Amino acid sequence: MYKKHILSIAIISLAVAMGSLLSACNDNHKHDQYAPAGKDILIRGNGAEPPTLDTAIMQDVNSAAVIYDLYEGLTDFDQSDRPIPGLASSWTISKDGKVYTFHIRPDAKWSNGAPVTAADFVYGWQRTLDPKTASPYAFTLFSVVNAKAINAGKMPVSSLGVKVLDPHTLQVTLVRPVSYFLQVLTHPSTYAVYAPSIQKYGKAFTQPGNLVSDGAYMLKEWVPNGYITLVKNPYYYDAANVKISTVKFLPIVDTNSELAQYKAGSIDMTYTTPVDQYKTLLTQYPTQLHTVAWTATYYYDFNVTAAPFKNNPKLRQALSMTVDRDVLATQILGQQQTPLYTFVPKGIEQGALDAFVPYSWQKQAYKDRVTEAQKLFTAAGYSDAHPLEITIAYNTNDLHKKVALAIASMWQQAFGKAIEVKLNNQEWSVFIQARNTAQFQVARDGWVADFDTADNFTELLMCGNPQNSSHYCNHKYDELINQAEASTHPAARVKLLEQSQALMLNDYPTIPLVQYTYFRLVKPYIKGYDPTNNHLDHVHSKWFYFDYGK
Repeated sequence: MYKKHILSIAIISLAVAMGSLLSACNDNHKHDQYAPAGKDILIRGNGAEPPTLDTAIMQDVNSAAVIYDLYEGLTDFDQSDRPIPGLASSWTISKDGKVYTFHIRPDAKWSNGAPVTAADFVYGWQRTLDPKTASPYAFTLFSVVNAKAINAGKMPVSSLGVKVLDPHTLQVTLVRPVSYFLQVLTHPSTYAVYAPSIQKYGKAFTQPGNLVSDGAYMLKEWVPNGYITLVKNPYYYDAANVKISTVKFLPIVDTNSELAQYKAGSIDMTYTTPVDQYKTLLTQYPTQLHTVAWTATYYYDFNVTAAPFKNNPKLRQALSMTVDRDVLATQILGQQQTPLYTFVPKGIEQGALDAFVPYSWQKQAYKDRVTEAQKLFTAAGYSDAHPLEITIAYNTNDLHKKVALAIASMWQQAFGKAIEVKLNNQEWSVFIQARNTAQFQVARDGWVADFDTADNFTELLMCGNPQNSSHYCNHKYDELINQAEASTHPAARVKLLEQSQALMLNDYPTIPLVQYTYFRLVKPYIKGYDPTNNHLDHVHSKWFYFDYGK
């Protein structure tokens, strides 16, 4: 039955692909190699409406894409994800690795012409850590002295281990050496924010006319579910090298609509492409379709705070074992994704942790896994007479829908009448809220690394982490992670991380599915963009320029 099911999906996919191919063959639209003379607006697909442009509140890639254009941190990033000087032109690090002294550019200015100062960063960091802000990314600053206690409400924000030495010099003291701290500072939660605007407008400080930013661009328009327009910031310290004057982000959820607009020439760069047309597009646009391995994990969360998954690891294991990741990656998706049997994706820390211990059953034949899973399922108390009724929640996207349908079918075939699976498609902001508040049973999730370290993934599943959507909590796991992060010996750190992952995997709070790839179409006249080694997919529009030809 399982093979027949996959064949059916393959036939449907083939039919869709053939239809796309015929359409492509009949498409005589000329795709110019050169931008029209005088073109000075970059139009980018952005996948969905950003829930916020508040650097302390954002927690999604759609918001981050816009924020990266609006703001810049003490450190910036290049197209290979490496930290480079940002608003800080230089820095020094103490011999013990705990004290960083940043020298802010004297010509760093806000978009209203006011100077960016060390105090602006102190205000931004204190705001992120203030429990009243409820920042989902406060943990990025927990390596700073007293940050964790501040976020827990145990100490005042004024006790944070940062000091203004002078208007352009900021000193930061860490609890322990953090080898990737310069990467951490590229994250929006660590950016400076303009206090007068926040104090005057409150939550409305992110609106056009109110938002004061310090990056290459500033906010001009924001039409909800319509578009966001940014214009060049004339006060940006490197404004002379920002070639494109206007950037427009379009929150197009329907990937087929986005592709149609790209083909019509009304979008320069897509957020992604329709899953079912990927292979056709590879043939149709071989130089315009970019596919890159993402340092990112696509997974499902179990809500471990409520029935049926609370205190029921056998049931969680049974469902995880019956998901065929290989079929999911190659036959259902097929955009060069990698099957995942661990939570930490490959390539992290330049591949140093690729040998993390996976599930013990990874190499079992799928039919043997199903047999074992059926026994666990029965032991968990479910049968034809007492079926498991569950709902998979996912946000609107054809890829997420396709994955949910495939997994529901795999479970249905593995457990027959003993399981009833429903799908719940939700708009992005509604979905995020439901997942954050544990209003789900099984939910789609994904984590894209913010910087190249395993800690970026292992910390996610610690007790109380706002990004821990499964709401998993094992204090032994936390203890191992804390010990690993405190270790000054690389080999000992890796061993502790391996132990923590083995423990967590055996608890089954999530179902790691595949390692993402990201794939998008980019017009050939856009120059300056090279995603080849950009495995985090952090992008600045300031890199781009148009080729107008001759």
